[in-house]
Amino acid sequence: MKRLTILLAVILALSIFASAAETTTAEVPVTLTVIESQRQISVTVPAALPVSVVDGKVLTASNAAIRNHGKDPVAVTAIWVKPGAYDIGSFDHFSGLAGTIALSLNGCGTTGAGSLPMTDAAFPAIEAGESLALRYQAKVALAETQDHAAAASVVFTISIVD
Repeated sequence: MKRLTILLAVILALSIFASAAETTTAEVPVTLTVIESQRQISVTVPAALPVSVVDGKVLTASNAAIRNHGKDPVAVTAIWVKPGAYDIGSFDHFSGLAGTIALSLNGCGTTGAGSLPMTDAAFPAIEAGESLALRYQAKVALAETQDHAAAASVVFTISIVD
């Protein structure tokens, strides 16, 4: 009986050892989810819209543009024209009052200081990597001879197009 007890103890010990020596592996996938909740706007606008009056003739730059460097299409959704050294006048009904400037951007003329009336045709969406030319004109009634006067400023609001 003692031998049987020892034999059973050895078998039990071996079975415990055998079950402890067995291993199992499990492969667990790592699921990656990327959520871009904020899309970025990356554009350049002209640093200035220069206007020169040379012998009474008003000249503007021909290379002004808004460039879209981002991944999404963008559009100019608002333009605000603010007076500087000059008052803002109506482009279509320019009074010629001294110290007044009026602007037209892509065919959309100022009616005074503030919001520029815009059309979608004049300011279409700008696709990624593309540019929108800014064709602008000015009418100026000089107050006096000035050099590099900050006559006005233009504020562009640009939004992503969905």
